[in-house]
Amino acid sequence: MVMSKRSRKREKSGCSCSMPGVWQAVAHNEGAAVIFHSPKACGHVSHDMELSMHYRALARQQFRPKLYTAPLVSSNLAEQHSIFGGTDQLRACIEYVAVTYKPLYIVIANSCVAGVIGDDTEAVAIQAEQELGLPILVVASHGFLDGDYYSGFYQAGKALAERFLAPLAKAEHTVTLLGDHGGPDGKDAREMNQLLQLFGLQVQRQFPVYSTLADIKQIASSELCILLGGSRQAFPKLRQLAGDLYRQVGVPFFDSDYPVGLAGTKNWLTKLGVYLQKEAEAAAAIKTQEERLEEHIAFYRRKMKNKRCVVCIGRPLAYFQPEWILELIALTENKPVGIILLDGLTGEQSAEMQQEVAALTKAPIYSPHEGNAILADADLILTTHEMTDWSKRQIFLPLLPPVGVAGMIDVMHKMVRLVERFGTRGGILYV
Repeated sequence: MVMSKRSRKREKSGCSCSMPGVWQAVAHNEGAAVIFHSPKACGHVSHDMELSMHYRALARQQFRPKLYTAPLVSSNLAEQHSIFGGTDQLRACIEYVAVTYKPLYIVIANSCVAGVIGDDTEAVAIQAEQELGLPILVVASHGFLDGDYYSGFYQAGKALAERFLAPLAKAEHTVTLLGDHGGPDGKDAREMNQLLQLFGLQVQRQFPVYSTLADIKQIASSELCILLGGSRQAFPKLRQLAGDLYRQVGVPFFDSDYPVGLAGTKNWLTKLGVYLQKEAEAAAAIKTQEERLEEHIAFYRRKMKNKRCVVCIGRPLAYFQPEWILELIALTENKPVGIILLDGLTGEQSAEMQQEVAALTKAPIYSPHEGNAILADADLILTTHEMTDWSKRQIFLPLLPPVGVAGMIDVMHKMVRLVERFGTRGGILYV
């Protein structure tokens, strides 16, 4: 079976593949199994991502030994399938997964190879579902062709919602977090829980991640959805998913991305207070966060006094907003001696970032070549990309910024750890 190769509506807005996004959306959903209708090599991308997350969780003492991980199986498309089609290969793969792993449902992610061939993956899935009596969901994206990581994540969540959700009575004061930010036991999820508790709200679950099938079916009982986006790429897709849930099962959502930095946290709490009609609770929450930061900030200011900080940025604005890290440096009563825009940015991206940075700080902005001099004398480098010189003391800035005041304290703590290292010892710490 072959699909028409008519032009698809393009959602392409990034430079990543949609399949790892599909995988990440359901990787730890108990009972799920994932098939990549792809060459074998495609599965290694998601495997490597999962391995990196595993070691990061170990380093942060957040490892969950009994955490379910869905089987990820490739249909192993090869050269001959580009001529004769890969639907028979996919059908055999579905049967293998159903018999071997006995999942509660299967999610199929299409590769760009499957899209170019024109395989009618959906028709294969419908037929297999009828024969096996097993829900089989096909995600509407094709690798690099018509989406990116966040499109894959969104489409997987949408497929789960359309298949498994039905309207339910709402449970008072309950919240579902949409998206993922280090898992349900991560420091960012804990910080979000604490902030919501200040308004009497209780997080029940996340979606589409880290959910059993029973959890997924209960999403419709939540009174509110809160988004965990974190970037100009992630937030619009999660907002789109939140809108789908509202239209489908009537769960409203707070239309704001999560709180970042002190100013961002205060603004987020104010808006949430207005949305919930709890302005007094919002004012009290803001005071609590200011006091919480003030408990730590004097120590960090003393330790960071007169330290020469350099910020290196190699991600475009769609993936990195510099405001939060520049605010954090300013709160330590420090000023960056310079901002270096790395070679990874195109000319247009560099111009956009330069304009954004210039509006936030008076620090000089350098090209990589111009910035070598200030790097040589820097006490601390805060960078989106690792420097090859390991004698430098580096803070690796994450793609998604940390949540709230707790996130700020964590970054400042690591800054101080680095600048107080003995002698000329360098190294890198990851936020």
